[in-house]
Order: sequence, then structure tokens, then C-alpha cells
Amino acid sequence: MRKNLLPSVVMVVAVLATACTEKLRLEPGLGGFDVTITVSGSGGDGSAASPFDIPGGEVTVHYSATAYDVHGQPLDFTGPVGVQAAPGQIVSVNPDPPRFSEGRAEGEVSVRKVFGRFTLWLQDVQLVPGDVVEGGSKPLQLLRREGSFAAGTSNAVFFRRPRLYEIQYAPWLEQEENIDSSVLHDMFVDIDCRADDPAGPFQDGHGQLVVTGIFNEGFFVSDLAGDGAFNHLYVYNYSYPDDVEVGDRLDRLVGSSQDFSGCTQISFPSWQRAVDERLDPEPFRIDDLDGALPPALITTAMCNENSTSNLHLCGHSKKNWTMEARESSRVRLENVRAPDVFVDCDFNGDSEVVPDWLDASHPEAVCMVNCLKHDGAVSFAVQTVVGTGAALADVIEQDPVMCPWEADLQGVGPRCRRVRIGGGHICAELTTMRQFGQWVVALDDGTGPLINVITSQSLVNYDPLAAENLGRTIPFLQGNLLQVRAARPRWVVYVGRLAGDAPADMQR
Repeated sequence: MRKNLLPSVVMVVAVLATACTEKLRLEPGLGGFDVTITVSGSGGDGSAASPFDIPGGEVTVHYSATAYDVHGQPLDFTGPVGVQAAPGQIVSVNPDPPRFSEGRAEGEVSVRKVFGRFTLWLQDVQLVPGDVVEGGSKPLQLLRREGSFAAGTSNAVFFRRPRLYEIQYAPWLEQEENIDSSVLHDMFVDIDCRADDPAGPFQDGHGQLVVTGIFNEGFFVSDLAGDGAFNHLYVYNYSYPDDVEVGDRLDRLVGSSQDFSGCTQISFPSWQRAVDERLDPEPFRIDDLDGALPPALITTAMCNENSTSNLHLCGHSKKNWTMEARESSRVRLENVRAPDVFVDCDFNGDSEVVPDWLDASHPEAVCMVNCLKHDGAVSFAVQTVVGTGAALADVIEQDPVMCPWEADLQGVGPRCRRVRIGGGHICAELTTMRQFGQWVVALDDGTGPLINVITSQSLVNYDPLAAENLGRTIPFLQGNLLQVRAARPRWVVYVGRLAGDAPADMQR
């Protein structure tokens, strides 16, 4: 007869389990905060269904908070805490820092760059001075974090999703006198495409954002429900965006807002086109883009706004808000003169030219600056010069001369030329054109300021170096305006692909 061993086994397991189990108690102390905020706003009640309007400046956030221990019971906590806003930039805190007394805290935080789902975060962490690290130009004071790291986040208050305008511009930006920055840089944004907005032309339930230009690494969009200024954006896709066409409307655009060399752009983007029930975008595509969104004419007056120097470079001033307002928009150039002289300033052959803002005394920077000035005031060395016969006869002083970087080398003969570019000639740099595709044109048939153009992504068969194109007058060019802070000139027109974006003979 077999014995039933199950009760014995169960008893042994129970004994072992009892022997290996230990009840741990949470250490007493601060566990977290319960935070409540209220915000004064307009255009809604701050709920998800009725969000506040996005403020053009600062908003005041009132907070009250209670401290709790690790067991969830009120705690008589006293001391300072840190505060963060998400999303948003804290301008001021009152009191600063927030301070608990007998387990309670109240105060105000002034915040800007507020949009979408907004919360306030309190944390028992303080930055205190740490070690001093020697090195560099001066000693560096390190900071370390101290505290329990207990935290609490507030209830959510809702603001609208940002429009293109609200990503690009806010009045406080002009006080900083720098067009290189935008409002919501380094923030993830879900853009309000403004479907059925009464200010826009379309009331069909789809977005008012329209694709205005497509190039090798991204595309441009404009908000047709906006008034034209600051309502344009570049979407950097890292590769050619195959699934969009010029004139497409977007129902959604999501990505990270960044300032790249002064240009506001959306990177790591995701988008959704307006399509019908068959997923066909054609019924919503804009066929006559220029009729729906006429390109803005770039003039000498626009280029020179707030400029006191470098008037030969379009939009040189960082206070030129007129040019900034047109960034990424469709623009038009009329009656421009193409270069009749190209010079090679890449003396060391590394396929780059040292910019003047990095080292104004470098031979490459001297070459580039005086090429663009075309005032004949300074002669400079170049490695290669290309141009019309008449231009070369005017600009070359002597041939050959020693190259600046080879003056101290033994056994090297003169291999450079010295040139002097007068006001009658337009000069562009060869290496810059070969690397980036950009070359300059001068407004007002050669007498106005220079602006960069890029044609290699649209007019791929057009060669600015061809003899028939040197010094030619171009009646018009259309495309999207981009700012490249490091370039000279800093404004670049990406000539478009539409039939009316360039003369027919440039598109052959």
C-alpha cells in the first residue's frame, strides 16, 4: 500500500517558504508631493476639450503642494525644492526656490514657451557647489545634486497645439535682437494644421498646411490660414521625401523643432497627407500654387533692413525681421545678374573654405570676403579663376604669384594669381558651389546686394560655369528662402521645380 506523501511535501515547502521570507518596512521619510496648479488663460477653460490659447509671452502658474511620506500620509516637511515646467521655459519663481513649511508650499511660476499638455513638477533636489576642475581658460565649478529625489507632478492644464507661426515667432524674440533663434527649439511638437480654420481657404475638414517645395533632404510647408509672416517651415527628412508632392495638403505634421544654422526646421518628422476614402491625395492637392500662395518679391530694401554694414550681402543684419518673417516661404527674385567670375579659395585642398567669422585673417577667408565685396579695394590670391574673357582681363593683376600657404616652402614655384574684383563684376566661390551647390546672384541687374541660390537640386542640367551662363541676366527665379547662418550671404533661395520657377532655357 503506497503512502500519500502530498501533505508532508506541502508542509516542507511551507516551512521553507516561511524561513526564506522577510517582511521589509519602508524607511520613514519624504515620499512625494501632491501638486495642484491653476493658470489664467483665454480662449478656453484649460481642458483637453477646450484648451487655452497659446500665450505670446509669459503666463503665471499658481501652485499649491502637500508633502507625503513613503506610506502616503501627510508629512511635516520643511525645506526648498526644485521646480520644472513641461513643456515650457521658467522665467521667474516666487518664492525662489519653492519652499515647504510644515508640509505645505504655495507660490507662483512665470513660464513662457507653453503649449499642449502642460504640467509643473516639484522635486526634492537642489544643486550645490561641488569640486572645482582645473583646465581650459579658467577653473570650472562643478555642481552636484542633493536631496531625497522625491517628486510630484501636477494636474495637466491644456493649451492649443502650436501653429507654424507660434513655432517661429513670439514678441519677446525681437527684444533679444537675434533672428537665429525660434520659439520652441529643441521641443517635440504636434503642429496644429488648422483644419476648417475660418481664416483659411479650405473648409473640407482637412489641413491648411501646403507643401511648397521638395528637395533632396526634405520639404517646405506654409500655413494658408496664416497672414504670410512666420507661417512657413522647413521639414528636414534626412533623405528625399518620396511620398509627398508640391501642392499636397497635410492633416498632421509632427517632429522635433530645431534651429539649424539659424533656420527653424522640423526634424525626425512624421506627416499625414489629406486623402480621400481611396487614400488618394489628388482631390485635395493645390494645382495652382502661385495663385493660392503668391511668392514674395525679395528687394534691395528688404535685404538692407537694419543693416549698417555689409550692404553688399542680402539680409546680413541679425535684426532683419522682414527677411526672417519670409524664412522657408516661396519667394521670387527678379532681374538678377549671375557671376561672371568664379574663384577657388580652397588653398589647402580640403574641400572647405575657412569662414571669416572663424578666422578673418586666414587667406581663404580673405579670398572669400573680397570676392563677394566686388569693390576692387583689395587684391587677393586665388588658386583658380574662371570667367569671361573681358572679366579676366579686368580682374587679374599679375600671373603667376606665390600662393599664400606656400610662401615659406622651398622649391615651390609661383602657382597662384592675384585678382581684384571691381564693382563691374560679380564673383562667386568655386569650392562652395561644388560642395553645396550654392552660387550668388546680384539684385537690380548686378548693382544690388548678393543673395545665394541653389539650382543643382532642381535645374540639374544648368551649369553656372558654362560660358553662355557667365554674367548673364536672369529675368526671374522662384523658390524657397532658407537661412544658413554660416554662409555668406546668409540667405539662400532653393530654386523650385515648378515650370514657372525659372526661365525655360535654364530648365533644358
